[in-house]
Amino acid sequence: MKKFPFQKVFITLILILIAFTAVIYLFAQIIIPHVRDVFSNENTTVVDFHTHFLLDPDVTQLVFDGQRLRDISPPLVEYRDGVPHVYLHAGFLRDHVDPFVFWDEGAEVLFVSTLYEMLEFTPDSEFFLMNGSPRPLEDAIIERDGDVFVPVSLVHGLYPLNVEYLPEYNIVVIISLQQAQTTATVAVNRANIRYWPANNAPITVQLTHGEELVLFLGEDFGEDGYTGDSDPDYVRVRTAAGLLGYVLISEIEGLSATIPGDSLRRETVLRDFIDNTIHHPRVWTGGTVNLIWESVYVADANRQLMQTPFHPSLTAVSPTWFRIDEAGTHLNSVASREYVDWAHSQDVLVWPLVFDVERERARLFLTDRNARRHAINQLIEFVEIYNFDGINIDFEHLFAADLGPYKIQFLRELAIPMRQRGIVLSAAVKVPLPETTFYRRDLIGKTVDFVMVMAYDEHWATSDVAGPVASLPWVRRGVNNMLHGISPEIGVPSERLILGMPFYNRVWREVVSTGAVSQRALGTNTTRTFFEERGVQWVWDFEIGSYFGEVADFEDGETVIYRVWLEDARSIQEKMHIFEDNNLAGVAVWSRLFSIDEFWEVLQNYF
Repeated sequence: MKKFPFQKVFITLILILIAFTAVIYLFAQIIIPHVRDVFSNENTTVVDFHTHFLLDPDVTQLVFDGQRLRDISPPLVEYRDGVPHVYLHAGFLRDHVDPFVFWDEGAEVLFVSTLYEMLEFTPDSEFFLMNGSPRPLEDAIIERDGDVFVPVSLVHGLYPLNVEYLPEYNIVVIISLQQAQTTATVAVNRANIRYWPANNAPITVQLTHGEELVLFLGEDFGEDGYTGDSDPDYVRVRTAAGLLGYVLISEIEGLSATIPGDSLRRETVLRDFIDNTIHHPRVWTGGTVNLIWESVYVADANRQLMQTPFHPSLTAVSPTWFRIDEAGTHLNSVASREYVDWAHSQDVLVWPLVFDVERERARLFLTDRNARRHAINQLIEFVEIYNFDGINIDFEHLFAADLGPYKIQFLRELAIPMRQRGIVLSAAVKVPLPETTFYRRDLIGKTVDFVMVMAYDEHWATSDVAGPVASLPWVRRGVNNMLHGISPEIGVPSERLILGMPFYNRVWREVVSTGAVSQRALGTNTTRTFFEERGVQWVWDFEIGSYFGEVADFEDGETVIYRVWLEDARSIQEKMHIFEDNNLAGVAVWSRLFSIDEFWEVLQNYF
């Protein structure tokens, strides 16, 4: 059929239009994005997760509630019949989930404890102990090259966590079942997940329409250490493969908030999941505590001490009745039921003290599981025989950081039978210093009813420099550090903290010719008499919070100078202001041997 000229023109126009459309399409799909990237400084580079962070792909990474944890012992993944079995390092659980997870290296037992249960797990055992009774175990804990790992099945039964292994990037993701979680889906054909919230950030992965994301709203901290203000166009996310990054808000849709635990239930090992991060209720139900320590080192001294009644303001007395024996295997006792009955007749509670005497005994005792167990059984028996109201633990001779967790474990083991019997458990500790944070006073505060901070002996008996026993700045700093903590210690709540105060003085003697310094611990009346007989002029030191006295004498052909910062009613009153200002749980005083009427005249105004 013959074509007319207008048909040829029409066909030509159609072909031109198609060609033009194709050019426009190519321009829109290729040229424009490229130009936009150049002018917007958008980074289109995809950088592999392991390459970006210089990670070994064979080392399993761990993401916990939106943070990839670094500098931790990684999870262990073992394949059996092609199926991955995941284990979490016991150290990770201790540092990030439950501070009371404890591996007893000598006994080769992993301890997990609650208010009323002590659980013991042995590597490769199909059973575990709960308060000494055997229970079956689905999967055993394991030990590899000296490291202890806990199977995910056991973690799921103990803690409100969901642990999932994502093999694509060799990542273990852990989420808290009780923490709200926001999810969304990708709303565009290609969404770039970037390492930080900016167009110029490299891309960790590209997702397609419909893929699910977990959102971390309002968080600024990213894996590259980004801590600036969040770009309002971006939100922090975790992908289904476990990668963390940032995505444009405009590229997601379908936000939904849920609490994972509402839909995912776990069968617990105990009555409920363990939460050892909080302070549980105390056995103590009384008011503020006014306690005094009673120095007793031989049994015959008890009857002599009973010749002097307690002051009516006193709440409790803590006689030094139990000490670790030389071999570190058990407790020696000088307790007296007669003394307990006498104290009760004056409405004074008895919380006898258990102390470690010196370093080697503390080490032998704390690192021996059988010795700890035997001493606890002794104390249970003593409670019943002597009718105690409480127990006070004073272990202050630890000299190695690795003994700190052993002390905590002993207190955890002791706390359970004491709590079951309604016995108040307390612990005396030194003032916090950076070099003694291994004592973990904050964990002690989560274990016992009361923590006594011994805010005295600022200048100790072995000091070669004379100074006050408890200056106000030193006491304030000690209380403040107890309440707010020194890293890694977090702090002890005021309602559990008791202020320890001295009823004694250290009289310092300096030989002028040699500069040699020595001291004696004396009561206030004896100290006053000694200095006033030598013509002292007392001067109140407002900064220290006590009277300062200095006198010279001539002894054995040598000129000597005596100095003292006196503990008297006024200095005790100054310390009571610290007690009152911080709303503390009470005071504890060393010791009744040095008590005088003027001290009680101050204390009775508070109790």
